[in-house]
Formats: sequence, structure tokens, C-alpha cells
Amino acid sequence: MGKKMKNAPVYFTIAQVRHNPILSLSTYVASIQDRMRKAGYPDHRPGRTLIVNLVAGPVAAEPDVEQAIPHAVERHMFLNMQGTQGFIVEQGALSFQTTEYDTFQTFSEQFFEGLAIVHECISLGYSERVGIRYLDAVVPKNDADDLRDYLAPGVLGLAGRLPDGVAIGLSLSETHIPLPDANLLSRTIVRSGPLGFPMDLEPQGLRVPERFEKVNGPHAIIDTDASQVGRQPFDMEQLRVRLDMLHTRIRMAFDASVSEHALKVWQ
Repeated sequence: MGKKMKNAPVYFTIAQVRHNPILSLSTYVASIQDRMRKAGYPDHRPGRTLIVNLVAGPVAAEPDVEQAIPHAVERHMFLNMQGTQGFIVEQGALSFQTTEYDTFQTFSEQFFEGLAIVHECISLGYSERVGIRYLDAVVPKNDADDLRDYLAPGVLGLAGRLPDGVAIGLSLSETHIPLPDANLLSRTIVRSGPLGFPMDLEPQGLRVPERFEKVNGPHAIIDTDASQVGRQPFDMEQLRVRLDMLHTRIRMAFDASVSEHALKVWQ
């Protein structure tokens, strides 16, 4: 699991820790930015993002109807010079995203380097949720291959049972696996055309490697998301253990979604 594949299908990965809210985040930004710059993330992009909260309607109107109340929250991105990885620092969360994935060990070390910077500057009190999400692009290597050679029959949907030559516009397989120590969600999207991203996930400020930008034809996206929710005192070592566990669960779902042929092609 620690060995990098030569033709790895991973084209986007993001890890996140949600923590106690820091409403005075702006007062810490200069210190965080200086340390992020020295750590290899000199591109600072401040901004705000909209969060939508659902609240009950006023008594005089319709008290049982929930209303969407948007409000803006502070957000800062710190990216590397190449625009392939970086951190998103928000009032209640830290995320690390990359489009140049190496191995989980490298990814984890980079994530915790940034988390340590924020913790040293702010002194976080507790963590509330830990999550990690992978997007893998399954693209047939040549004309002799077919998606059925790469994916398990259970995630192909009708794409694995229709006659040859019948094109699929879109097929979605989704499996929710409630584990004792994590929530695991695995989706497989089969489609034809350019490689894209799920509607709820966009690479914030990052560029996608050329080999994935060139994809334009039959392919599948394996979207695997694992998380653990529970408020705990902020502890870096415990967070490492939890992230390692989530990665193991994701690998379990990934291995169940692909074939031995696919693994050999990617090695």
C-alpha cells in the first residue's frame, strides 16, 4: 500500500479536519502565511465562501418550513508554486488537497505539516470530524481494453450488460458502508467524454495533470469518501491514527471496485 504505482489512477485527493471555530481567524493569518510560505506554499489566496444554514421559518409565517440562510465565512488558500497542492484554512476546518498524489505516507506527512502550523499559531481545542476523499480515473489503456476489464461487475451497472457498441451516457453506482469506526461511501460513475469532477467537489485553485486533461472518451470515476465524526480533545497523534484507519477503509472499497487486470496496468 505504501508503494507508488507508475500509472496511478488518482487525480485528486483531499483530507480535512474540522475543529473548534476560530472567529478571529484574520488575526492569525499573517503568522500562518509566513510559516506556510517557508514550508513550500507561497501562493496565498484570501477569500470568502458562502455557507448555507437551514433554520425554521418565523412563527408568523410558516414555522415548520426550513429556510436557507446563507452567510459568508473567511477562507484562505495556501498553494505551492506549481499549483498542484495546497491548504484551505477556514474558521472551522483545515483541508489539504492535491492533484499530484504520491503515496499515502507522503500525503499524510504533508497534511500534518500544515495542520501543525495552524495548531502552533492558533492552539486548537478539539477536533470534530476527520475525513479523506479520493477520486480515481479508470481509463482503458488501449482500444483492446474495455471498462469491463477494469471494474468489478457490481459497480458497472447496465454498462457491463449491454451489447457491444451501445454507448452509455451516464451510469452511477453508490454504496454506503456504515462501519463501527467510520462512514464509508463509494461511488463509481461511468460516462463518456472529458474527465470531470463530482458536482460537490472542485479542486480549489489547482491544476490537473496533463495526462488526465487529455481524457476524452469512455471512462469511470471511482469516488471514495471515508470519515469519522466525534468531538475529541485536539491530539495530533490520535488524528494520525484516525486518518490511517480511514485510508485503510478507503483502500478496502477501492480494491473491491477494480479488477486484478486494472491493478497490473497501473503498477
